[in-house]
Amino acid sequence: MIKKNSRQFFMNGVLMFAVWLLSCLPSDAQLSRPGKPYPIDYPGSPPLKVYELTVSETLKEKALRGEPSMLKPASSGILIDVDFDPENTGSWDTLDDGLKIWRAAFYVKDANTMNLVFAPYRLEKGVKIFLYNVNQETVQGAFTDLNNKPFNILAAAYVPGDFLVVEMQVPGYTGSYGSLAIDGVGCDFYKSGSVSLFKDGWFGTSGICNVDINCVSDSLYQTLKYAVVRIVYDGGERCTGTLVNNTLKDGANYVITAGHCISNEEDANAALFYFDYESPWCGGPDGNTLKSVSGATLRATGGNLDFSLLELLEPVPFTYKPYYAGWDVSGYPPASGATIHHPLGDVKKISREAHPFIVASFGHGYVDDNHWLARHWESGTTEAGSSGAALFDQSGRVAGTLTGGMADCASSVNDYFQMISHAWKDYPEPERQLAYWLDPVNQQPGYLDAYHPYSDFWSTGDTLSNIGSGELVVTESGTLSWGSYSGHNSDFLTGFAEKFDNNAGKKMMGLFLQVASNSIATSASGMVVSVWEGGNEPGNILYEKEVLFADLAEENLNFIEFDSIITVGKVFFAGYQLQYGTPQDTFSTYMAQNRIENQVNTAYIRNGFQWQSLNDFTGEMIHSSFAVMPVVFDSLPDPDDFPSFDEDVIVYPNPVNTYMWLEFREISPLPVEVGLYNAQGQVLQEIHYGPYQRLIRLEPGDLNTGIYFVRIKRGNLIRNLKITKMK
Repeated sequence: MIKKNSRQFFMNGVLMFAVWLLSCLPSDAQLSRPGKPYPIDYPGSPPLKVYELTVSETLKEKALRGEPSMLKPASSGILIDVDFDPENTGSWDTLDDGLKIWRAAFYVKDANTMNLVFAPYRLEKGVKIFLYNVNQETVQGAFTDLNNKPFNILAAAYVPGDFLVVEMQVPGYTGSYGSLAIDGVGCDFYKSGSVSLFKDGWFGTSGICNVDINCVSDSLYQTLKYAVVRIVYDGGERCTGTLVNNTLKDGANYVITAGHCISNEEDANAALFYFDYESPWCGGPDGNTLKSVSGATLRATGGNLDFSLLELLEPVPFTYKPYYAGWDVSGYPPASGATIHHPLGDVKKISREAHPFIVASFGHGYVDDNHWLARHWESGTTEAGSSGAALFDQSGRVAGTLTGGMADCASSVNDYFQMISHAWKDYPEPERQLAYWLDPVNQQPGYLDAYHPYSDFWSTGDTLSNIGSGELVVTESGTLSWGSYSGHNSDFLTGFAEKFDNNAGKKMMGLFLQVASNSIATSASGMVVSVWEGGNEPGNILYEKEVLFADLAEENLNFIEFDSIITVGKVFFAGYQLQYGTPQDTFSTYMAQNRIENQVNTAYIRNGFQWQSLNDFTGEMIHSSFAVMPVVFDSLPDPDDFPSFDEDVIVYPNPVNTYMWLEFREISPLPVEVGLYNAQGQVLQEIHYGPYQRLIRLEPGDLNTGIYFVRIKRGNLIRNLKITKMK
């Protein structure tokens, strides 16, 4: 009996690594919903209409060169103004089931990444939109009516490459897709030199002296990193921002960045905010780019004080693990500090300064003596794209935002951070200060600690495994002429499942696979990760997800996060399904070394016709467990713990002057009760409306400028929304 690829498998150590890796796990795409595009070529599909957009070499060179400056946004892209819509562009097709498909493709020579800005964007229920590259290796979407916003704008996340396809699926029962047009095509021309552009065209672009965030084990920085976002706007401009707390500690999604990055409402509305974009381990591969939020509104910007405060227009899903950083506006110099940033739009990096920061003047039209100076970074540096990154002081609170400086890999000296103590309230107007937004109840603190709404929930997670501590893991081949019983082999086994028996049902968010071999025949090769109901063998399928082999690292622990959270019973199976083709992929996971003595087996295989336990299939020769490890939780976070933003009802405009609208996603036969409260909880208005309300006009009356709350009750639906009243 042959055992290949032996290695010691100490489960405690692996599970500690799994807990760490869980902090880097991928998640849902840009607030997207389930679904997938149709194949590029399907029976009867019309020819794909391709529109070549021309950018002059002069404009490309100007985009790549940028303007000489000590400011540090990254600029290598262009937003091409267009006027495309499904009526004047692309082609339609109607399938047998009545589903209508609209497609159009865009080509920009030399583009490194591309995206689309939709304006207007307001879809009817059931309509789905996808963006993808020519081989559908990167797919963004589905975008649906749940991405509708009051501004009727949606900036879709970037797709690597110079060829971009947009697809809209309209169900046969829907009379109209709504309102949709393509207002801009973003294209970036920076050439990263990356071998693979499957995930992100800016990966690996920053200087070699930069330090990956996961090269630093300090628990403070491993928590602070969840507040840091990459901002992409205006065709490929890149900066860094930070999610910050406010004195209500209500999860209002405020992002602070540099004023020279985003200072107008148009750029804010069409900006993309990438969460958790980092290499999964120190010096590792490209990170996951699917955690993004589209669009913000500009709350305040400083002019000759270099800051802007944005409020995201979409909720931040709890799977993004949002962390709302605290801040210090006392004006005391940080004794030491660090900045976490996205140089050139690359994965998250960290720079650290062990010495005190001093007051300095950046010049270039900004107010004197309003910046903290980092004289020399002990590790790392900053580059273009780092602009707007927070200066975290020794306590992990935000003390400033990066304006720019001279630091680079050649000489990591003299970086300047706008002091948020001056951005706080140096100017009285709400639109020029932070205090109005971050201290809505006027507590006037010198500092505020962070808000970590889901920390208790994440700490309750568990990784299940049937491989014990200290067991050796191998790939068993037995009597096979090639391959392993845990993957492609000469018996052409197609299904591989591991049986789990819990004390009670769980909520499952994904699973780890410890991949042994992964020889890929084509870039489109992949498998289906599956979860089945339990019993004597795998039963009905509870969940399936297609996974590309190219996204899995050989001889490594890989996490596959599900697009939906599923409930599993006391007994369930988890594993994967493979196909055989020409040329042939060869994939396998590790498995426990044959348990000849105790003959414990939890591994099951499918021979193309039926499921069998591995020991039965091998005639009691092999008893083992596959290295498949589900990540489960006892429950989901309490809905009361979620941030106040809700998708069932929205309020606009906000801030409000004379009147505002309450808009429900669904029309209901239930009456509606609306209450208006001040920040102290006193009732100012109570109004009762009849059933079948979709839009309600609410007039807050002659109120003073300030923060107020609207309480909406419709049946069991109760929502509390924050509004700002401005004269």
